Order: sequence, then C-alpha cells, then structure tokens
Amino acid sequence: MCSESEGDDGSSSIPDCSHCGEPVLFAVVTGPTTGTVEPCGCSVPPDLFAELREE
Repeated sequence: MCSESEGDDGSSSIPDCSHCGEPVLFAVVTGPTTGTVEPCGCSVPPDLFAELREE
C-alpha cells in the first residue's frame, strides 16, 4: 500500500528543499525576489520554485 506522497515506484513525489534537504510541502512568494518553503522555513528565490515543481 502506498501513501499519497509516493509514486508507483515507491519514490516520494514531494520535492526536497534546495537549501536544507527537508521535504517541501508548499512554497510562499513573499516578494519579487524572495520566498520561503515550508515547513522548514528556508528562504528560496522564487525562480527556484519552478525547479521544485519539476522534481
């Protein structure tokens, strides 16, 4: 039985934070050049959000 966050091959579909490596549940853009990923709270520029979606 797979959890909702696992794909058919058992790998997680939740991307990892590019800064700390923790799983990212959602991202928040706080300005034109600033943003954070949650729940870790790391500051990540919004242009990296597209990379997080692609993983």
